[in-house]
Amino acid sequence: MSRLGLKYDVISPFEGTIERTWFQSGDWVEEGEVFCTLTVTGKRIDILSPVTGYVNEIEIEQGELVIVGMILASIMMSDVEGGNPTSI
Repeated sequence: MSRLGLKYDVISPFEGTIERTWFQSGDWVEEGEVFCTLTVTGKRIDILSPVTGYVNEIEIEQGELVIVGMILASIMMSDVEGGNPTSI
């Protein structure tokens, strides 16, 4: 029987330019860690990971312009590093 992991999207709350991404696909990320940094009208804004788990997919690159509501990445939720994703 197959189990489906919970996938969460990291969403841009602002329009801006991606200054830096701190993770790559396959990396472990903790809830609340800085996931990427946006530059918005000359200010740096850190976008935090909404959950703990493995970075499933990164949709952005450094220097890319993003809009409000754009999916920046997806994370497969997991409660332990090296463990199986949390399932439903």
